[in-house]
Amino acid sequence: MFLAFIIVVIFASAMFIAAFKDATTMTIPNWISLALTASFFVVIPFVWPGWPDFGTHILVGLAFFLGGFAMFAFGWLGGGDAKLMAATGLWWQWADATVYVLNTTLIGAAIALGLIIGRKFIPVRILTAPWAYKMFKDEKKMPYGLALAAGALITLPQSQIFLTAVGL
Repeated sequence: MFLAFIIVVIFASAMFIAAFKDATTMTIPNWISLALTASFFVVIPFVWPGWPDFGTHILVGLAFFLGGFAMFAFGWLGGGDAKLMAATGLWWQWADATVYVLNTTLIGAAIALGLIIGRKFIPVRILTAPWAYKMFKDEKKMPYGLALAAGALITLPQSQIFLTAVGL
C-alpha cells in the first residue's frame, strides 16, 4: 500500500504542477515531463510486470510520443503538451491508454467549450489576474495540459501499474 501512496504522490504532483503551470503560463516546463519519465523507471521495478508488459509500457509511451509529435507539427498541441502526453503514456498499458485518451478528450472538450463561452461573454478588461487575462484573451491557445493532467489523474486509479501496487 505504501508503494501505491508513493505512486500517487509522484504522479499526482507532476500532474498538478503541469496543470498549474499550463493554466498560469501556457507552458509546461520540460523538467515535469523528465521527472515523470524518470519516476516511471524508478517505480517500475517495484511493480515489475514482466518483460512483455514492460515492453508494452515503452510502446505506449512511444506511440504517445509519435502522436504528440504529429499533433505538435500540425499545431494542434504545444510542445509541452506533447512531451507531457509521452511521459504519461509510459505509465499505461493499451487498455489504460484508451481510458486516458477518452478521459482527456472529454475533459479537453469541456475546457474548450468553457473557453469558447468565456471568451465570448467575459469582458477581458474585468480579468485582473494576468493568467486569466492571457487565457481568455488569446483565442488561438488553450491550456491542454489541464485536460492531460485531469485525464491522467482519473485514469491512474484503474491503471495496471496502480492496481499492481495496491496488490490487486
